[in-house]
This record gives sequence, C-alpha cells and structure tokens, in this order.
Amino acid sequence: MKRDQSSELNDETATRRKEVEDMSEDEELIMRRKLLELQRKVLLSKARVEESKSLEDPRELLNKSLTEKAKEVLKYAEMQYPKLTEYVIRELARLIVQGRIKGEIDGYTVLYIFRELGYPIRLPTRIVVKRKGETKSITEYLKEKLKEEED
Repeated sequence: MKRDQSSELNDETATRRKEVEDMSEDEELIMRRKLLELQRKVLLSKARVEESKSLEDPRELLNKSLTEKAKEVLKYAEMQYPKLTEYVIRELARLIVQGRIKGEIDGYTVLYIFRELGYPIRLPTRIVVKRKGETKSITEYLKEKLKEEED
C-alpha cells in the first residue's frame, strides 16, 4: 500500500509540476505579447514623429539651421537657379530630419554645395576703402581722387 501511495503522490506532484510549467509558459506568452505590443506602440509613435517632421515645410525646417549669411546666399541662389535651389532645400531638410546634419549651416557651406553641383552663385561684391576713419566705396574714393588730380 505504501508503494501505491508513493506512486500516487509521485503522479500527483508530477501533474502539479506540469500545471505550474504550463502556467509559467502561459505567463511567458502573455509577457511576450505585452512586450510586442509595447514595441509596436513605440515604433508607431516614432513613425508619427518622423511623419510630422517630414510634413513640415522644408524651407522652414532648413531656415532653423541656417546662419544669417547662409540665408542670404540661399536667397541669391534662388534668384539664379530656382528649380535647383528647391531641390537642394528639400534634400538638406531631409538630411536634417534624418539627423545626418546637425548644428548650423553657414554661408560658405551653402556656396560650396552649389559649386560642387556645378552651379556657382554670383554674390554682389562691394569694395570699400578705409582712410582717416572714414569708410567709402571704391567708386566714391576714385571720384574724389580724380577731382583732386584735376585741381
């Protein structure tokens, strides 16, 4: 009889162990489902953020990253090459959204981008002469020089 009782106990403990294992497997499945749900939510929120950034006007997005001189250079580039400038603005904005461009973009960089593409930007150049604490344009200076020589 002892043998029957011990075998019964062994059978009973084995069934309980199996039930506990089944429970732990079920709990593990539940935890995995919850984890997958959380990962999905995180990915969706990241996608929404990316989408909202991409929906923002590329020019506005780019202007936030440009220095004053860069904005001026871009203005002259747009006057000379309007279609190309729109393309460059879109691409720079895309790179900013992706995080590949960080920080400010200066005027020299904008000039360099257009030069590398084969489209040099012509900027207005002004030569000034500083003499005796006065700043004069080169044309004013030369006119005064000519008047002095005539007298």
